[in-house]
Amino acid sequence: MTRSGHWASEPAEEASAGPALEAFARVMSTLLASASAGASARQARPVPMLSVQQTAVLLGLSRMTVIRKADAGELPCVVVSRGMRQKMRRFPRAAIEELAASGGGAGVELAEYTARWIAAHAEGQDAQTGDRAAG
Repeated sequence: MTRSGHWASEPAEEASAGPALEAFARVMSTLLASASAGASARQARPVPMLSVQQTAVLLGLSRMTVIRKADAGELPCVVVSRGMRQKMRRFPRAAIEELAASGGGAGVELAEYTARWIAAHAEGQDAQTGDRAAG
């Protein structure tokens, strides 16, 4: 080791490793750039289902009110897991955003809205299923 803190053989190794190191750095930067682009693409695409908390924030309600309205059939939801004490509910983003845009359900009969929304989307699913079966 020299007084500057470098090994005496470093410059020779550095010269031979230079192109390899540069190639490695280019490959790593390309991989990192593509990984971050993929992550941003995933983040840009919204998730089709919302949690209770996300639904509450969009509608300006408490979590408990959202749960009560879902259990009463006033908000469309799907129970994705049922535990001993707790249900995990998910709400369709399209319905909740539409409802939030109309004032968060103020002046809207939520049970009627939910029934209409489910019926409209069930018909769309039947049409898509029929198209696949016919094709």
